Amino acid sequence: MRFTASGRLVFIPSPELRRKGRAVARAEARLALDALARDVTRKFAPVEYRVLEEELALAVSEFTWVKDHPEVQIKARLALSLSGEDRNRSQTYEDAVRAERLRHAQEWDRLSYLRATVLAEPALARTWWLEQQRDQLAALTWQQFNDKVLPSVADADDAHARALQVAEVLAEVVEQLGDDPGRHKRFLETTRWVLQEMGWATAADRLPAE
Repeated sequence: MRFTASGRLVFIPSPELRRKGRAVARAEARLALDALARDVTRKFAPVEYRVLEEELALAVSEFTWVKDHPEVQIKARLALSLSGEDRNRSQTYEDAVRAERLRHAQEWDRLSYLRATVLAEPALARTWWLEQQRDQLAALTWQQFNDKVLPSVADADDAHARALQVAEVLAEVVEQLGDDPGRHKRFLETTRWVLQEMGWATAADRLPAE
């Protein structure tokens, strides 16, 4: 994508360049202007060509030396333009950049909201996590749920999480009792005593008879 410039270029060649002829001096002046214009235009997007035109006008409004072109001073009055095709391409690019920036801003807002609200409260965080994983949860066994899901969403200091951990331990204890009647009896006696000491007599009465 290139700009087209039109206008008037005035130059003052050095004595050495003047001796080489006007055509050579004019070519050197144009090369100097092109170099200066490249330094200015690379700082702007094509859709900013009106601002670029003003910046370039300021840069060449007075006689100036251009780097790497020490034999000539230049001054110019210029107007810049883009072809219709280049303007369309430039606008398409700018629209794509703007859309991508908007997408990033929306994603940042979404993540900030999750961090500040949803993930800040353990119970809500668990609910959100389970909702995100609902297609995979149907295939999980209870043991896999305990081993994989709970550690990912539970807060160790959360009361609900601690209750789930206690329930998991009790389930393992019951499983380890096996078919030993003596161990079953001792476990029931201990559990009944604990429930009664906690003031949960109704729960204690629901235990099976020894």
